[in-house]
Amino acid sequence: MKRILGCAVMAAFLGAAPLLAKKVEGNEYGKGKTLYRNKCQFCHGLRGDGKGPAAEPLLGHPVDFTDSKFWQGDVEKKIAETIKKGKEMMPAFDLAPDEIKGVFGYISQAFKKAALKKKMTGDEI
Repeated sequence: MKRILGCAVMAAFLGAAPLLAKKVEGNEYGKGKTLYRNKCQFCHGLRGDGKGPAAEPLLGHPVDFTDSKFWQGDVEKKIAETIKKGKEMMPAFDLAPDEIKGVFGYISQAFKKAALKKKMTGDEI
């Protein structure tokens, strides 16, 4: 009986998983990804490593989101403040709070795992 119930619960969850993923992708995550590509990727790069096409000539290189040190502290607040006020050569962007949250969601999902992997493998400088 437990096995049948467990299978039913798993089947229900797996059936709902694509719907949940689509909702996240289509809303906050998708908006964050689009905003990152339109406003951040040019400097921070496709991989979030701070090596975008415009990064080289900048005096202070853009933050590397794949560096585990970046993920220390209140990162969501750090990102929100930087987007609102700018930092060094990065201009401020006039984004709504939900847009900033979307950018943070995308950055954390897309690059945080790479940062942890680099730290575990010792690939960080």
